[in-house]
Amino acid sequence: MVNLKIEETYPKFKDALTAKDCKVISEEAPNQICFKQGSLWGISPKTAKKTIGIQFEQDGDRTDIKFSSKLSSDWKNITIVGCGFAAVLVGLCIWMATDLSAFTATNVPGFWGWLVMVKGSVDLAAAQAFVRLTWGLAGFLSFIILLEAAIVVYTQSKIDSFAEEALKEIC
Repeated sequence: MVNLKIEETYPKFKDALTAKDCKVISEEAPNQICFKQGSLWGISPKTAKKTIGIQFEQDGDRTDIKFSSKLSSDWKNITIVGCGFAAVLVGLCIWMATDLSAFTATNVPGFWGWLVMVKGSVDLAAAQAFVRLTWGLAGFLSFIILLEAAIVVYTQSKIDSFAEEALKEIC
């Protein structure tokens, strides 16, 4: 609730958000406005790409402001696709590491044995290095997936912080 009439509140709020690089995507002045804000590459509640919907209701000489923010579908989709791709690579790395570990232990070639063959014999040093590399990569990608999940949860839980901050500046 702000101590201004709706005719004063609406343009102030619109100007404040457009000054923060928000793009108006729809408006029904002076009762409702919708903005797009953030970037596909944003990783915080303030920088992630989102849609902010704001409704203004006159209450005497005051204006009641209600807003809601939601992450954009393309931000969510790129996150899901990236994590899915990383999960596939984790699976591939685990498969390669276990297959090459078994090959070096049993000397029975599996699917990935050809990677460590040199002129018909097994290069054990290369096999061990390849196993360490693929386990390391699987661990790194797993960490990235967990980090991305934490970013999504945090961003979703604080998604309204950008609009709240803008409202505080106006009041």
